[in-house]
Amino acid sequence: MSNGGADTYSYKGWLVSDSFLKRAFAVFAYNLVAGLIIWVCLFIIFMLFAMIAAFVFGAALMY
Repeated sequence: MSNGGADTYSYKGWLVSDSFLKRAFAVFAYNLVAGLIIWVCLFIIFMLFAMIAAFVFGAALMY
């Protein structure tokens, strides 16, 4: 840090911090959240296709 531990930006978010660790963890967290959102959306789509296939091909009537 350049001036006694305080960041040099008016916006205090972690992506524009002077600290390398803060920037690294911010990028990691954004990547993690984006990945989770994508996987949840794909999971929902695949589950919908599986339910449609089960009803179309009669797998739901086996019980």
